[in-house]
Amino acid sequence: MVIDFHHHLFNRDWIPEKFWTDLVGRAVNVRRLNGQEADPEEIARSMFDLFTDLDGDRLAADMEDAGIAYSLIMPLDLGLELGECPVTIEEKMRLIVEVTRRHPGKIGSFFGIDPRREGGVELFEKAVREWGMLGLKLDPAAGFYPNEPMVYPYYEKASEMGVPVLLHTGVAIPPFRNKYTDPIYLDDVTLDFPELTVVAAHAAFGWWQQLAFLISKKTNLVTDISGWQPLATRDYGLFCRYLRDMVSIAGAPSILFASDGPAFNLYGMRNKWWAQLFRDLPEKAPQGITFTQDEVDMILYKNAQRILGPVGED
Repeated sequence: MVIDFHHHLFNRDWIPEKFWTDLVGRAVNVRRLNGQEADPEEIARSMFDLFTDLDGDRLAADMEDAGIAYSLIMPLDLGLELGECPVTIEEKMRLIVEVTRRHPGKIGSFFGIDPRREGGVELFEKAVREWGMLGLKLDPAAGFYPNEPMVYPYYEKASEMGVPVLLHTGVAIPPFRNKYTDPIYLDDVTLDFPELTVVAAHAAFGWWQQLAFLISKKTNLVTDISGWQPLATRDYGLFCRYLRDMVSIAGAPSILFASDGPAFNLYGMRNKWWAQLFRDLPEKAPQGITFTQDEVDMILYKNAQRILGPVGED
């Protein structure tokens, strides 16, 4: 079984226009690093064709093809940083809830908001208690530190309701500021809310060692491995070395399979390949690097089920 703990639904009116422009720039850079052609206009056209998914049917088909049993949507709220969208946060959350209801047992969602918005805690509680959302997604790269006092009411509410919080950690694409995404700020959060499960997204990228050692001293901090596809493509051996070190330092029970899709479809790094790469680790990891089947099973689905319950079983 495979559970994707970190996916997105991208529709043009849900995300500020500046985000799309910067995402094209990111795609150009990744393609060039991989020795691929990189025409910005062609990338922009293909991006909207690949990403538009108002009802989740495209995601569901991709999951079927990849053998992924369950995917979690992590909604973005970037409006205060990049400019507001035509669709409000509450409207977007309701639309995403409709997607989860269209695909019961296959697609779930967290609630995503910038904690600087008014009325956000109340809307978060409503989303969980009435709409069935499963946790909270925060993106500090949009302009706030995870340990700021104004974020704490969200952690209090999440802890009260017994749902996890996922936060972006590690470097982010421009124009976001990386000073907000250092995983060290999660030290305060995990200490101040010991009953709260905190998920550091992306294994903090370049800060992965710091995060791994931090996790090794915590009982309520885990990470997802989303967004590492470019490294795995460019240098499979180095990716496996880093992942092995993460497992050895933080422990396999602390690592979650995730994709950060569908952005990597732009580069041909589809979830079918990404999931299979993990399935194959016990047999295909480079010489001198080993993964047990139990470690891979924990990463692929068991850890997610420990946090969320028996999702993906339908």
